Amino acid sequence: MISILLGFLGAAIGFILGYNVIGNSILAATLPVVGFVIVSLPLNLIIKKKLQNLLQQVQSKIQQNQAAMQKRMNQLQNQAGGSAKGMQKQMEKKQTESIKQALKELDAAGHFGKWNFLAGKQINTLKGQLNFQIGDFEEADKCFEDSMNSDHLTVAMKMVRAYKKDDWKRLRKLYKKGKKRFKDENAVIIYALFSWILTKEEMIDEAISVLNEGQEKTESEVLANNWQHLVNGKTRKFSNAGLGDTWYALKLEKPKTGKVRQRKSGKRR
Repeated sequence: MISILLGFLGAAIGFILGYNVIGNSILAATLPVVGFVIVSLPLNLIIKKKLQNLLQQVQSKIQQNQAAMQKRMNQLQNQAGGSAKGMQKQMEKKQTESIKQALKELDAAGHFGKWNFLAGKQINTLKGQLNFQIGDFEEADKCFEDSMNSDHLTVAMKMVRAYKKDDWKRLRKLYKKGKKRFKDENAVIIYALFSWILTKEEMIDEAISVLNEGQEKTESEVLANNWQHLVNGKTRKFSNAGLGDTWYALKLEKPKTGKVRQRKSGKRR
């Protein structure tokens, strides 16, 4: 990366300065380190700050658009007629358009990766999440190949992709990393997802073991209820719906929708 190369250039100048100009062997060993830090550290800090501002702006725009769409959906629900399913599709379409615009902005920021390899990984992590969210799994996989496991939802998304590809080796590896890295409520989705997969594959004993560990470490009511259901042989009652949007973001199940309540006509009394 450019910042590292410039850092080595600073180190080389420090060495030349210490050994050839000053003629001191101690300085010749020390100045390269000083030169590397002086050149690379400020550059990395500037890049980090600019990248953080960009990522925050992109995420903020998406959140604002989602809030506006949810507000609009709530207004429509108070109007006569229509179905929640139809409104949900409209909302998803607008959300997809918003995310695609965000992805274009992130693509334009690809030059940050040339300066700092971690910057590239951060951009790919968010791009992977967004592509997953709009159902472009092929592109999400490409982004996830060179990304970070900095948050629980990213790891969960990678677990889903491994499961869909029937890559159990990678799935188990991600599960072990996830439950070790994340604690308390952030670990709930890791246990919930893996136990859901195991239950779907009729690996009930292992699912019970996962849920038992999960409920002890997170005190999650959802995990505790699912453990109880499996122990009592009630696999059909297994549900992660209690995790709300976090669960549905993994696109394994869809939330139940129904008819929009019809508004009564007439005057108030």
